[in-house]
Amino acid sequence: MPETTKPGGAPPPPRTRPPLPEGWRPTLLSLRLAKKHPRLSRAVIRWEMRRAPKATGPGDLSDLLAPGRRRPADFPAYYIANPVHHMKGLHWMHPSMGYRLERMAEDFPLGKREQIRWWVESQVLDRGVRPRRILEVGAGTGATAFVYAQVFPEAEVVGVDLSPSVLRWARRRADELGIRNVSFYHMDAGDLSAFDDGSFDVVHESHLLHEMPAYQIRRTVSEMVRVCAPGGFLGFFDWAIPENERDWRQREGMVRNNVEPFMLEYSRTDHPKLLAELGCEDVVMVERHSQSASWRARRKVA
Repeated sequence: MPETTKPGGAPPPPRTRPPLPEGWRPTLLSLRLAKKHPRLSRAVIRWEMRRAPKATGPGDLSDLLAPGRRRPADFPAYYIANPVHHMKGLHWMHPSMGYRLERMAEDFPLGKREQIRWWVESQVLDRGVRPRRILEVGAGTGATAFVYAQVFPEAEVVGVDLSPSVLRWARRRADELGIRNVSFYHMDAGDLSAFDDGSFDVVHESHLLHEMPAYQIRRTVSEMVRVCAPGGFLGFFDWAIPENERDWRQREGMVRNNVEPFMLEYSRTDHPKLLAELGCEDVVMVERHSQSASWRARRKVA
């Protein structure tokens, strides 16, 4: 895994971070609406999704298969059965979900493009990491994958997700942005068997783990570590772990009002301990802002 600091060279000065927005106001308004008027909230979402641009493709998902794969990934039972964000069943399959998710991501203080770029440059590029292959699990509409592709134009960037419409939207956006070194495929993050052990220099997760039960979190992180090269870099963008009673009340409110069925399981997970158990070291929480946080880790060299 190519990670180098120039011999005798001083580390680069810290990058100036773009101002973090106060953030969450649209989210908070949405939560309040959901709490007071749940039917109206669901109706607003359905209305928006009917009007939004659509990303469609073959029903057999043949356009989204990774090289060497003959059939798409199976949808896990938890993904189908549990309502998330007020939408029952396979709402991630809705053809307008890519457009809607891209808009939602901009509401996350750490999900804005300038913040993602600061993170990738300060935590990866400035540490001398020069990856040849980069994987993002839970790639969504590609915001983080696009930044990696732009910061490392010589690298091959791969994004995987379970939502067909989201992946198709990501491909559409890549074409619009003229980004040629990124690919998106349909895949379950808990089964990355399409990829060999140690085949990526950087593996990243973006706001995925809180959407799955604890057993799937462990499977997903285990697969991320497996496909990461020894000495390779792992990055995580997700919800912060609650630190006090107020944080826990907020999380419980999210479960009630925003239909986040696995948020409490995620919040009870000891992420540094899990990463250490799965073969990582140098686990660091890079930042915490509002309810968002990011971590970095390194896969141990055997």
